[in-house]
Amino acid sequence: MRAPTKASPAQPRCPITRSRKFLRYPLALLFCSLMAPAQVSVTTQHNDNRRTGRNLQETILNTTNVNVSTFGKLFARTVDGQIYAQPLVARLTIGGKLRNVVFVATENDSVYAFDADDPAASAPLWHTRVGTPVPNTDISAQCVDIQPQIGVTSTPVIDKASNTIYVVAKTKNTANSTYHFKLHALDLLTGKEKFGGPAEIAGQVPGTGAGSVSGVLTFAPKYQNNRPGLLLLNGVVYIAFASTCDIGTWNGWIFGYGASSLQQTTIFSAAPNGSDAGIWHGGTGLLGIVDKIYVVTGNGTFDADQGGSDYGDSFVKLNTTGGLSVADYFTPSNQASLNSADTDLGSGGPISIPGTNFIVAVGKDHTLRVVDTTNMGHFNSTFNADVQEFTATAHTFMGSPVFWNSPNNGAVIYLWSGGDYLKEFKFVNGKFQVTPVSKNSFLSTGGYSNTVPLSLSANNSKAGTGIIWSAGSFSGDANHLTVPGIVRAFDATNLGKELWNSKQNAARDDLGNYAKFCPPTVANGKVYVATFSNKLVVYGLI
Repeated sequence: MRAPTKASPAQPRCPITRSRKFLRYPLALLFCSLMAPAQVSVTTQHNDNRRTGRNLQETILNTTNVNVSTFGKLFARTVDGQIYAQPLVARLTIGGKLRNVVFVATENDSVYAFDADDPAASAPLWHTRVGTPVPNTDISAQCVDIQPQIGVTSTPVIDKASNTIYVVAKTKNTANSTYHFKLHALDLLTGKEKFGGPAEIAGQVPGTGAGSVSGVLTFAPKYQNNRPGLLLLNGVVYIAFASTCDIGTWNGWIFGYGASSLQQTTIFSAAPNGSDAGIWHGGTGLLGIVDKIYVVTGNGTFDADQGGSDYGDSFVKLNTTGGLSVADYFTPSNQASLNSADTDLGSGGPISIPGTNFIVAVGKDHTLRVVDTTNMGHFNSTFNADVQEFTATAHTFMGSPVFWNSPNNGAVIYLWSGGDYLKEFKFVNGKFQVTPVSKNSFLSTGGYSNTVPLSLSANNSKAGTGIIWSAGSFSGDANHLTVPGIVRAFDATNLGKELWNSKQNAARDDLGNYAKFCPPTVANGKVYVATFSNKLVVYGLI
């Protein structure tokens, strides 16, 4: 295919460069540099600590040039395992060259750094093994949710100020058949360990719950799983845990480690005197705002309304000063039935609505809930004191919505469960309109684990730039199975308009196997998509 003869309106060329004599003048070079698109880094799961899933500095891709004629697969990078963690991107000088770098972590306990733009740069800039992964059969022969091994599952977090990427790996010591979680601080430029790492993730709290001994509850890594993206907040890396296939004895945990020391700063258990209450969020990272952390827990013991310390199926607000402690919470009135039916409130993670005190999450019961962080509402057996709740999806939801301040509808969120339509809900006067203002015209592939992860790219709120990107199952239920995937792009102001998908020219653009719960990463005119085909696939203007 011939390259376009004109530059895209979103990629301005410097007219001065067409005449070499002007390049001798520093002011001319400065003029050209000011016209170049700003380079964006994506350093945490779903773009920011509020987990909005939006890149508002995308000046290259738009609703005009994303189509099957001008947009498609540029290259792929082979790695040594399945990719559950969202790819991250940072602007760095490596090997004497300033470049965009994409970081990929795998279930084989590997971390890779690749040139993010150059199709010819197939070799990694560096590759580090951070341990020996755990065979999934060590947990259970029936536990095939992550297979054939469990290594790095959560999305790492990058601190550009110190050039560090923090990664949590599940490992097995084959010499004595023990299991571990370790926090690694890797140099962004070399992949080498920093700060005396790695740090063993371990600890205990007072408690009489499942697995406790003599009033002490100890973290047991074999059956735990670190699924939510890591949170870097005020110099501390926070790491959350739930179960692996609900097997064995496990609890909901959060650990904090100093970012520059890797010394443990705090431990929190969501059900120290009960059981479960896992924190997994369908992979969505812990939500951090100023000095507070917000989580939504899964099934488990709840007794906080009776003065207890167990928070199953609850929105929980945590203070971070002086260690983690519960500052407020909201629990639905039907918590007991949610728990008994395995209808996790926390199958979806919370996002923050910018400019408000509200957080939003959707769970297995299809219900979108809006909670006011200044007064969360606690528990009442006869009514719910959250701001709003309504049925937003047709099926189980795992993951999180995406937020945008759109040019036509103002503040909106987007979400897409398996077996349902991609929907856009408008936020007006502190509440969502319960009828979508826009939706697409076809159903996603149905399935328990088939919630479609989304990301949004736009040039702020400029018309013609907003795009919703999705990576979902093309066929089959991804629950305990590996299925083919499809990437789609929609006009974010009109979801009925599909701009492009990876099956329109499958010979060129096919994705491979769907990486569930993992949203696309959009940065600097490229779309980076994880797969279960042991490949990172990169799309852009062709």
